[in-house]
Amino acid sequence: MHRRSLLTAALAGASLAVPRVAGAQIEDKVEKVEILLDWKPLPTFAGFFLARSMGAFERRGLEVTFAETQGAVTSAEKIGKGSPYWIGTSSGMATVIGRSNGLPIKSLAVYYPKTPTVIFSRSEDRIAHPRDLYGKTLGVVPGSITNEELRALITVNKLDPDKIREIPVNWDAYTLIDKKVDALIDYEEMAPAELVAEGRRITMLRLADFGVRVYSLNLIVNDAAWADPARRVIAQKVVEAVQEGYNSVKERAGDAALRFSTLFPRLAPRYVDRSMVTVAQQLSGPPTGEQTRAGWEATIKTLESLKLLAKPVTVDEVAVLN
Repeated sequence: MHRRSLLTAALAGASLAVPRVAGAQIEDKVEKVEILLDWKPLPTFAGFFLARSMGAFERRGLEVTFAETQGAVTSAEKIGKGSPYWIGTSSGMATVIGRSNGLPIKSLAVYYPKTPTVIFSRSEDRIAHPRDLYGKTLGVVPGSITNEELRALITVNKLDPDKIREIPVNWDAYTLIDKKVDALIDYEEMAPAELVAEGRRITMLRLADFGVRVYSLNLIVNDAAWADPARRVIAQKVVEAVQEGYNSVKERAGDAALRFSTLFPRLAPRYVDRSMVTVAQQLSGPPTGEQTRAGWEATIKTLESLKLLAKPVTVDEVAVLN
């Protein structure tokens, strides 16, 4: 199977259209905007889809559609071009790396203040600490931003990378189940949540618990679009509406899962329930969407230590702070 195995299959043919909300207060002028998501319509992006379902965009005079692409790095590159996409999601690491490579992008909001990336394995293999990876085979996906996060884990924990065997894989959780690898790396609410929902016993090593301090899921905007007064207003409305959507997940994960399942009925309900709880946990803590100078400084410092930046960047180059 290809990336996300059953999830990808379940999403095939799923409609992204959502009916208009009856009785919503619509502003006189409706602005159309297409938001680029850096992966498929999974609970990770629930704040966006629920914002549309709840009428949060509509009440602000926006008619929103979504596009999707293959990962945070690709999303940053496309938004950096400014056309056809000028606003969308990425990861904190991809945003900083992109900026250092000259991409004209900035972050407007951070939804995941810590990385949700985990290394997951069969429970019987007892991989619960970074050093437990010694002598094991770890499947990695070429081009994924999770590879840079893995480098950070190795560096922070002073591991010997030669003692960990890495092999390239597709986004296929069954390489783990079929014992072709000892462990895989992914966002917790994606493949790991799917396996847990299926009743499989897995152990998750959370990178954030072992010193990897980086911002993750965030909303980015093209510099030229942000400089344009009309599109800046649209972007600010998007920030407000998505905050409303993610707050509904944060406050009532069960209700959010039910609504999301209604939007995407071909996703397994047990998976959506499990995944949405994980998303809600990611949102706990700071106000939804909040980004701070300290948070970006930590992300930049991590990337500098890994020598992943083409040139030095500052927080003000990377993010629009209040």
